[in-house]
Amino acid sequence: MNKNNIILAGSGYLGDNVIRLLSETNHDYFVTEISRSKKNRDANIRSMQHDIDNSISLDIDLVGSKIIYMAPPDTSSAGDLRISKFINTISKHKISRFIYISTSGVYGNCHGKKVNELAPPNPITDRAKRRVDAESKIIDFGRENNVEILILRVPGIYGKNRLPIKRVMNREPLIEKTQSRTTNLIHVEDLSRIVIRSLEIEIQEIEIINVSDGTAVKTTEYYEKIYDALEINVPRYISYEEAKKIYDEKRLSFLNESRVLDTSKMGKIFPGCIKYTKLTEGIKASL
Repeated sequence: MNKNNIILAGSGYLGDNVIRLLSETNHDYFVTEISRSKKNRDANIRSMQHDIDNSISLDIDLVGSKIIYMAPPDTSSAGDLRISKFINTISKHKISRFIYISTSGVYGNCHGKKVNELAPPNPITDRAKRRVDAESKIIDFGRENNVEILILRVPGIYGKNRLPIKRVMNREPLIEKTQSRTTNLIHVEDLSRIVIRSLEIEIQEIEIINVSDGTAVKTTEYYEKIYDALEINVPRYISYEEAKKIYDEKRLSFLNESRVLDTSKMGKIFPGCIKYTKLTEGIKASL
């Protein structure tokens, strides 16, 4: 049984940052990254080309492994068929822990109220509904196979190469603050630290944790801080009704939800992981 065998599945923006932090720290993990295309990594990271959607086996010793699953749900159905296929692939092996990167979008619109992990999911978008489906399948897998399950419900991720610079440079108008929704954010470096710490912490059989930078902000304020950091004046403010006419569908879907994540549980389990508690500092570090 290899307790130091780590599998990163579906590595993208977050996965790149997790791997970078792992490469910069001393650890005794043997890390295998699986993604659709093989990537150039440091010598202590094995990159493996593997299509989760079309493969029925993995040429890896998974016994005792811990899996960090970061792949988004596929969009071919109402549920997440991708996670179903992956679970079928790994179910033949006795892994020890499954860490799933989910979304705070599973809570739906909380009308600006605080929400903790005990709140029942109430997703309103198709992508959030697929996340709820994935969470349910992962929890069932854990219970049936005696595997520790850790679900991190993550809000908007920002960081280097992950700021809405194009929208700012195009001087898109912002929604008036009084009509702007409340959102939650986390810097990718802070989230990466939490993901790595997730490999070692003691957890219950099934653990769900909200993660964010611990503060909530109006969406308009987030954009204002980026304008300020770039020393660009905000072009103009518009009403929410006006925004519905010019914003794209995906951006509007985020604006239809408003909530404040209760991260008190995160603070107890992951002390010291959040460096960017002030959004202004996080944005400056991301430019």
